[in-house]
Amino acid sequence: MKKIKRCLTAAILAGVMFLQTVSVQAQEASTKLPSGIQADELGEKIEEFVSEHEDTTAGMMVSVFDQNETICQDYVGYADKEAGIRVDQDTVMEWGSATKLLVWVSVMQLWEQNQIDLDRDIRDYLPEGFLTKLRYDTPVTMKNLMNHNAGFQEVYTDLFIKDKDDLLTLPDSLKAHEPEQIYEPGTVTAYSNWGVALAAYIVQKVSGERFDDYVHNHIFNPLGMEHSALFMDLSDNTWVQEKRKELQCYTTDGTLIEDCFYYITLYPAGMCTSTLGDFEIFGKALLDKESPLFQQRSTWETLFTPTSYLGDSEVPSNYHGLWVSAYGVETVGHGGNTAGCSSYLLLDRKNGIGAVVMTNQSGETVYNSEMMELVFGKFSEEEYLGEKRSTPKGIYRPARTVRSGPFKLFSLSFCIDESEPDELWMTGSSQGVEKISYPYVDLVRVPVWQFVLEMGLFILWIVAALFSLVSLLVKLIRKIVWICKKKKNVIPLGRWSAVAALLQILVLVLLGCVVVKVSSYALFSTYRWMLVVFGILELVIAVLVGAGIRMVLTTKSTKKRKVYNWSTIILLVVTAVNILYWNLYQFWNV
Repeated sequence: MKKIKRCLTAAILAGVMFLQTVSVQAQEASTKLPSGIQADELGEKIEEFVSEHEDTTAGMMVSVFDQNETICQDYVGYADKEAGIRVDQDTVMEWGSATKLLVWVSVMQLWEQNQIDLDRDIRDYLPEGFLTKLRYDTPVTMKNLMNHNAGFQEVYTDLFIKDKDDLLTLPDSLKAHEPEQIYEPGTVTAYSNWGVALAAYIVQKVSGERFDDYVHNHIFNPLGMEHSALFMDLSDNTWVQEKRKELQCYTTDGTLIEDCFYYITLYPAGMCTSTLGDFEIFGKALLDKESPLFQQRSTWETLFTPTSYLGDSEVPSNYHGLWVSAYGVETVGHGGNTAGCSSYLLLDRKNGIGAVVMTNQSGETVYNSEMMELVFGKFSEEEYLGEKRSTPKGIYRPARTVRSGPFKLFSLSFCIDESEPDELWMTGSSQGVEKISYPYVDLVRVPVWQFVLEMGLFILWIVAALFSLVSLLVKLIRKIVWICKKKKNVIPLGRWSAVAALLQILVLVLLGCVVVKVSSYALFSTYRWMLVVFGILELVIAVLVGAGIRMVLTTKSTKKRKVYNWSTIILLVVTAVNILYWNLYQFWNV
C-alpha cells in the first residue's frame, strides 16, 4: 500500500508498506523538540515507530504543533479495515475523556465573567435538594470537581448506552445515578465522570444554555471547529454524525469490536467526536497565551496554575482539570477512552509544544503514551523530581472504586508495595488517610485487618461454592453407581444438603451474571431483578441454616455425617455474610 508524505519543504514521496501515513512538517530543521529530536526528523521517527507496531495497528492520527504551526501530522491505517476505508483528514474519532477539557474551559470562561466562584459550595448553583447523598459537612467546590477530589465513589452503570430510547437528559441522568460520597472533599483523588458531568450541568444552569449549545457558541464556533460534535447522539453536527458511521473500532491487538457506537448520557464527560484537525485547533488555542478562548490573558495563566499536588510533595498533579503527564518534561492535558476509541492531548508549555493523538482502538497506549516519548522525551524520576523516591510499604486500594451499594465487591482490588520508578507518583497523607498519589487517582492504604477480612470472606465464599459443587457431583455419582448396580435400597440424594449445594452454586452463578453485565455496559435496570434475587436467596439461606441446625441437633447420624452437615451449615453462613457485607441485596441502590 502506498505511503504518502506531504511536507512543506519536500515533494511527495511514495513507498510500499502495510499502513498509510500522511505527514505534514512545518518547522525549520533547527527546531529541536523536548525529546532532543530535530523537528524535521519527527515524521521519519514516527514512521519507524509505526512500522514496529503495524501488526496491532488499526487506525491512528497524530499532530504535533506549536501555537501557530503544525510540526508534524500523520494519518495511519484504517478507519474501517474490513471496508478498506483509510484514515484521512475527514476521519472522525472520539475524544473520550479528553472531552472533559471542554467542561473546564467553559468553567474558566464563566469564572472570568464572575459567574462561577471556584471555591464556592456548588449547591449554590444547583436546584434545591439536587444532591442527596453528601455524607460530609465539608462543602464540595468547583475546584474539588476539577481535581476529582469531591469524594464520590465510582459509577458503573449507564455510562455507555446502546438504545437511544434509554437516554435521559443531563440533569435526569445525574439524579438517577448520583453516587455515594465516600471520602471527605479534598482528601483523596478519585477520578469521577459523574463529577465532571455535574460541573457541566452547573455551566448549563449558570449560562442558561444547554451544555452542548454553550460549547458550540463559546468554543467550537469562535475557534472554527466545524467538524466537531458533542451531544449524546452527535446530532449537534450532522456531518460528524454521518462520518462517525464510517468508523469501525478495534481492540489493542486489532480485533474488530462489533457495533462499537454508544451514546453517553453523561456526554460532557466523554462524547466529543471530531477530526484530528479540529482537535489540533483546540490544542493550539490552549497552548496560546493570548488564547481566543478567554478575554484576558490572566484567565489563561490561572488555568495553568496547579490546583492539586501529588501526596505531600510540591509536585503538581492537576491544573484546573488538566492532568500532569510526566515525560522528559512536564506536560498537561487529558487522555480519553471510550468503548472503541482512545485519545490524548498533551501540552508542554515550557517549550510551547503540543500533541494530539487519536486511535480507533479501545484502551490503546502504544501510540497515545509510548509514541509521545518521541516528542517529549522519557520520564526519569531523578531528572524530573530531583530525588529518588523510597518504595512505600503496606496494602493499598485504588480510591476510584465503590464502597457502598451492590457493586462494593468491585473494590476487592488490592496493591502491595505499589510503585514503579518510571511512573509519576508520590506518597502522602490527608485527614489520617495514607496514600500513594498518581495523576488521576490515589491508592489508599488499607488496614491489614480489613484486607484479611475482605479477602478471607471472598476466599471462603469460593471455597463454599467449590465444596457445594464437589458435594453435588459425589452425590450424583454415588446414586448413579447404586442404580447401575441395581441395588434395591437406592442411596438417598439428601434433600437438605442437595438444596444447600444448589443454592451456593446459584448464588455464585448470579454473581457471575452481575460481573458480565457490568463489563458489557448493561443498563442499571437490568441489575435490579438480580439484586432482588440475592435478597430472596439470603432469606432462603437463613431458613435453610435454621433447618440444618435443627436437623443436626435432633437427628442421630454418624460422626462423618455430622461433620459434613456442620460444614455445609458454616459455608451457608459464609455465603449469607458475603451477600450482606457486599450489599448484594440492595436493589434500590444501583
